[in-house]
Order: sequence, then structure tokens, then C-alpha cells
Amino acid sequence: DALRPRGWAGQHWSPAIEAECLAASERSVLIDQSSFAKLDVHGPGACAFHDRMCANAVDRPLGSVIYTQLLNARGGIEADVTLVRLASDRYVYVTGTAFGSHNLAWLRKHLPEDGSVYVDDITSSRTCYCLWGPRARDILQPLTKSDLSNQAFPYMQAREIAVGAVPLLASRVTYVGELGWELHIPTEYGLALYDLLTQAGAAHGLRGGG
Repeated sequence: DALRPRGWAGQHWSPAIEAECLAASERSVLIDQSSFAKLDVHGPGACAFHDRMCANAVDRPLGSVIYTQLLNARGGIEADVTLVRLASDRYVYVTGTAFGSHNLAWLRKHLPEDGSVYVDDITSSRTCYCLWGPRARDILQPLTKSDLSNQAFPYMQAREIAVGAVPLLASRVTYVGELGWELHIPTEYGLALYDLLTQAGAAHGLRGGG
């Protein structure tokens, strides 16, 4: 206690930050990000709608992960989002926990009047785990028949794969500067996947993060 810094840095959880950062940079961490807001935007007008609403180009090949912002009429930023193009007429939004209601309302406010686009909040139906760090592929590859190599599964791409008996959407995107995937799973499979990943990760020094 005599060595504990004052204020924010001295909170009882503070030492965990160093351990988690070291694990993310040297081994891997598993972070539960199920609270991410997730929206399903679909319909024949989905691509044109996104092209009008987003700053980035969204007419990308299927499986593309697109980082972009939703803009307002002044060119200001209304939301910071990641899109996954699952089909020619379907995108999944992933955005910050606190912004789901705002983003849902913003999109619905600007939907075309011809009924060509629909927006559904699917947050509660999807668990999300982030497996990040240089050992992420070593942990995940033995659990799936899908090829997770750089050539087969490049950065900013998403694939529907099975990990063990768990079907999921794997999105190769990371916010820690290391190799990794966001794993979006139907909620009922969440515990099964957690057990698979923690058991497989034990030999690689995996630790919980966040």
C-alpha cells in the first residue's frame, strides 16, 4: 500500500492494466465485448442507403469489414461504426455500447420512404468475444477447419466459421495493435465458446482482459 500511487492510478484494479497489456502484446487476451451494440441493416436498398449515410465507401466485396462514420447534413460525425457486409443486401453494424440507441434512431430517422431498407437491433442475440494478441491464431486455428492464415483470412475481412461445434462470425479486426478476431456468436453458444477458448488458450498463456 505504501507504494500505491494516489488517485485514479491507485485504484485496486489498476495493476491489472499492466498485466493485461503485457498479455495482449506478448501472448493473448480474451475480452468479453458482448455489450457492443449490434444492428442488422438489410433490404434491397441497403447499399445505396449506406453510401448516403457513411463517410467511407461501402460497396465492397462480401465479407469486407468497413470502418467508417455516420455523418450528418453538416458533415459532422454522428457515430463511429464498423460494418460487416454479409450479403449484397445486408450489413451488420458494430458500435460502442453506449451508442446503440442513438445509432438505431439515427438510421431509422433517415430510412428511405420506399421501404427498401430495414434496421433491427440484434445486440441481445449476439455474444461477442475478442481474441487478441500474437498467439491468437495458435489458439484458434486448432479449433476450426477454416484456414486462418493471412492469405486465406486477411485483415479487415469477416468469415462465417465453426469453432468446435459453435457457429459464429469471425471478424479479423483488432484495437490493440496485434493479431486477432472479434467472434460474434449466437448468445446460447456463448459459454461453450468461452470454455473452448480458455481451455485451448491455457497452454499459450491466454488471460482474461478488459
